[in-house]
Amino acid sequence: MKKYTLSLSTSQQTFLLEGIGKMCRAFWGPDSDQCEEMLRPDAYLRPFKELVVNYAPPDVLRQLRAAVGNFTAADALFYHLEEEYIRLFINARGGIAAPLYESCYVSENAILMGQPAMMMKKRLESEGLSLTSHSNDPPDHLSVELEYLYFLLSKGWSDADPVFIDKAVLYASEILPWINAFRQRIINERQSPFYPLVASVLCDLLRLICEGET
Repeated sequence: MKKYTLSLSTSQQTFLLEGIGKMCRAFWGPDSDQCEEMLRPDAYLRPFKELVVNYAPPDVLRQLRAAVGNFTAADALFYHLEEEYIRLFINARGGIAAPLYESCYVSENAILMGQPAMMMKKRLESEGLSLTSHSNDPPDHLSVELEYLYFLLSKGWSDADPVFIDKAVLYASEILPWINAFRQRIINERQSPFYPLVASVLCDLLRLICEGET
């Protein structure tokens, strides 16, 4: 396996894992606890600020703060995000803007359960992982892939195992193209800017990991 480096301080490692976790939760769809956290936007956005990556657009964190800053109640934020999540990713008149599954970005017919899903299933099985909490979703769901990336980084750092860090950097470089394509499909969304902004932050986190290539 090709060797990679990912030179981050212990605090940066913590912030990166926290950031990936937040991205994962965001693309599973809103939940009440997540929305409560967003009502404290400075705390919610802290890991992304601390990593100091080259966010695009440069003011993406300010825009993200503004997107949730108008809400004073978690339930109002939840219903707003739920409506937009469904419209963008689940069901909409005329078709959804962007599927949440990698298979839909590697085939002309945007079919589910394509080769990326089969490969992801094998990856999870090889590490003894399962989809018990989201068993109805194909294994190439964006959040499943982020959970796998989180697992690789967390295990690599906690066990001081460079093999898992190598896997994490390589995997981040493999999924970045389709996630960037996903971002491009929603980048001009204006009705609810939260998800396009989160997708931008996610792409920059992945680039941060990929910069570890040597």
